[in-house]
Amino acid sequence: MPLDIGFLRQDGTHDCRFQLQNDGCYWFLHPWFVRVQETTGRYVDLYGDAQFHESNGLSALAHAISQARTAAGTQPREWRVHTGTQLKPVPQELYDTVQRAELLKTIERFQALVEEAKSRGATLYFWGD
Repeated sequence: MPLDIGFLRQDGTHDCRFQLQNDGCYWFLHPWFVRVQETTGRYVDLYGDAQFHESNGLSALAHAISQARTAAGTQPREWRVHTGTQLKPVPQELYDTVQRAELLKTIERFQALVEEAKSRGATLYFWGD
């Protein structure tokens, strides 16, 4: 159940350039996605769709991702990120181990798409599962 990120082609089909998975990388970024939602009303959600362009929050998204990259750089080489709570059959907290180098590559790819959207004056699309 990945979150596809990319652009729309002229024929209306998806041009997925990058994906975020339901893993520690997404959940590390989640607090910044919440901040973007608070300022723009748009939420980067694994299960929903969103669109960002210059007039509706692309700059806020770029700023949030930049802040996340700075925070990621201060993390240990590897650590555990809370990814959710299992309710059945037994309640338990769920975690995923994140590698700093992998997270930084993910953020760099994400930043590159945001920058491409800004430079092209394009809309960046998010297609959730």
